Amino acid sequence: MLIYNLSLFVIFYTLFQFTSFDLKTLYSFSSLGVNNYFTRVIIISLFSMAGVPPFWGFFSKIFIFVLLCNSTFFTLFTFFFLLLFVGLYFYIQNIRFLNTTAGADFNPIIEQNLRSTPIYYYFITVFLFLIIFGFIFTEDLLLFMSWTTL
Repeated sequence: MLIYNLSLFVIFYTLFQFTSFDLKTLYSFSSLGVNNYFTRVIIISLFSMAGVPPFWGFFSKIFIFVLLCNSTFFTLFTFFFLLLFVGLYFYIQNIRFLNTTAGADFNPIIEQNLRSTPIYYYFITVFLFLIIFGFIFTEDLLLFMSWTTL
């Protein structure tokens, strides 16, 4: 749950930066362009929540799969596996939509009065590092948890 909460925090903190604008739908974000920092932050967070392999969300889903395979819950494993693909389809469609739609031409967001502060960039950089390279720390956390339970 920590991984999903971290990814959701990144997404909503990024969306909070746009509350003073008329960006109320996903289609509005297509005007930012793919090379914008905010669009990339949302895409990385969605990839982590979808469970794409290099991100931390993938390893949380793998741990659940391994736990279900080692137990006798094969029906739960099948249900979780199907649910994983439905969620993956949803997240990938949102990412595809962000990258392929061409929005209306208006002033770029960077030229407008954006409320992003240096604190936003510091927090998001740290959280994105954890989302992308969190698998390095996951093994250490599991080792620590196994030591504390002995």
